[in-house]
Amino acid sequence: MESRRERKLKKNQSVAVAELYINRVNILRVILIVIIVSLIGRLYYIQIVKGPELYQCAKNQSFKEIPNGIKRGKIYDRHMNLLTNEYTTKYLVIFPQSFPITNNSIEAIKVLTKTEIDKKLVATRPLKLEIVNDDKKATEYVKTLKGAFVIDYNERYSKEQLATHTIGYLIRVDNVGASGLEKRYDEILKEDQDYRIGAIVDAQKRMILGKGYQKFEQESLKNGKNLVTTLDSNIQRIVEKEFDKSYKKGSVVVLDVKTGDVLAMVSRPNFDPNNVASYLKNNSKELYNKAIQIAYPPGSIFKIIVAAAALESNEIDENNEYDCIGYEEIEGTKIKCGSYKTGGHGKLNLKEAFSKSCNSYFIQLGEKIGGEKILEMAEKFGLGAKTNIELLEETNGNLATKDYVKGAGVGNISIGQGTIETTPMQIAKMTSIIANEGIDKGIHLIKKIVNNDGDNVQTFNNIDGNRVISKETAKKIGEMMHSVVIEGTAKNIATKMSNSAGKTGSAESIKQGEKIVHAWFTGYFPYKEPKYIVTIFIEEGEAGGRVAAPLFEKIATRLKDPK
Repeated sequence: MESRRERKLKKNQSVAVAELYINRVNILRVILIVIIVSLIGRLYYIQIVKGPELYQCAKNQSFKEIPNGIKRGKIYDRHMNLLTNEYTTKYLVIFPQSFPITNNSIEAIKVLTKTEIDKKLVATRPLKLEIVNDDKKATEYVKTLKGAFVIDYNERYSKEQLATHTIGYLIRVDNVGASGLEKRYDEILKEDQDYRIGAIVDAQKRMILGKGYQKFEQESLKNGKNLVTTLDSNIQRIVEKEFDKSYKKGSVVVLDVKTGDVLAMVSRPNFDPNNVASYLKNNSKELYNKAIQIAYPPGSIFKIIVAAAALESNEIDENNEYDCIGYEEIEGTKIKCGSYKTGGHGKLNLKEAFSKSCNSYFIQLGEKIGGEKILEMAEKFGLGAKTNIELLEETNGNLATKDYVKGAGVGNISIGQGTIETTPMQIAKMTSIIANEGIDKGIHLIKKIVNNDGDNVQTFNNIDGNRVISKETAKKIGEMMHSVVIEGTAKNIATKMSNSAGKTGSAESIKQGEKIVHAWFTGYFPYKEPKYIVTIFIEEGEAGGRVAAPLFEKIATRLKDPK
């Protein structure tokens, strides 16, 4: 028989074994919990903490970034038609470090690009070759090659770019605006435009067919900003084509009468914004915007200012008469009239003198009212000051000093000669004041700024306008400008443009020691309910009535039916 002591001992041993087992189970349980928690923690770290970084690394391994154009906000016309980024060009992009140089690969590239590239493959940067022969077989072949990609490249400017001087150009290496709107709104156009385009590739960096290209962009890209201008691309195209048919140097400005919006602004000679370097050493001033950047003597179109000063002074009216003998002599200086060879115009009133652009009459008129009043009126019309068109290149032009007009200078400024210099944009603004019955509507080039979703970021509200001269004076000058077309120096366009008003000008200047004559015409139409202002300057164009007025007729005829 087992003793009581033995039974107790066995019982204690069983309890000890049970406790040891329980302890081991608890230890295993703790170890298992620690392992599970560690795995969960690791998974959390990988998926949540490091997830975005690891995802980006994985994506980068299968993503080959490809140059796809200037990363910059777009510029639109008033109807949201693109003025930049309008065209894409098909290119072959080659990464020389990866590209396999074989007879077949070299031949395929020659077929597509018509380019000898074997020596260029020592380059470290990607090569961008325009595809000029879209051969399907060669295209499909190069797509299978390592380091070769066929892309649609978003061009900033087209080969026949509209409004080049208004838009301006870039310093491409730095993506910085160098002139025009590109310069004025450089910070806005560069803002939040950071995105990348690339091909999905395999481990050998070959494009995976069927995957195409993908665009990776920042979340803030939708906030990128774009300019909407007042320009009308259709009107801009019409004006450029009409000017280029006959002339090489000069400028044309078209304004909306009611708003002061710039509908078209042309400067010639033109330039290619894709190849600016070729113009930097030229003397032809292709990069200058002649509508705002260079000032010229206005010639007889300045008689609008003289007439306004005279009528506003109440010292004369439109019936005031002077006798023209073909010239005027002031302090020994003889200033000829256009009628000099025929012995003068004889007696004329203001309307007749304006219509015939009689220098003798306006010199006598200028002496009557005084040079200071003429200069004061010119300042009221905004001459001698910027129009604030939002382009940094704009010049002030120049007005004569008060000392200059005390002597013979009053005769010169009375016919728009001497030290007076104006830009075509200033003259367009002057004409707009007459068409708006004496109210200055200002000059406007930007309508609004929008984000990439088309939502308004900023709207530019036009001012109601400031009165410059009385409605009565503006109406009388408008009547005189109408008579210029009907029976005066621009009567050669009366048949088609009888419902218009304007003023011709032939301005003398000196170039390399020789006398040259610039042609001007500024006017508006329809005469009764004006819609468009058209100001034309033709450099070295001779007589304004013979050269600039017919161009006004051609442009106005097209604008009546701009389709």
